[in-house]
Amino acid sequence: MTITASMSTARIEAEMARASRHIAQREDIRHEQPVRAREYHEAYATWHKCNAILAARRGDKGDELGGKKWHRARAARHLKLAGGEA
Repeated sequence: MTITASMSTARIEAEMARASRHIAQREDIRHEQPVRAREYHEAYATWHKCNAILAARRGDKGDELGGKKWHRARAARHLKLAGGEA
């Protein structure tokens, strides 16, 4: 699913929860199964994208821990690790 800033906060939080479940399910096996590692990093990227949108909504646009820029940088890193474009 594509995460956009126009989505409702409830929908973004639901996507974050889904991504968190995927991360937890794949965390232990990601080193043994390359497919799971890609799914793990894709889920983490989604989680960070959602957090970047929520950070922007609360006015935290900086690059400090938890800020919009910080989450965007982490999302790009996880997308790269998943084999995608940042």
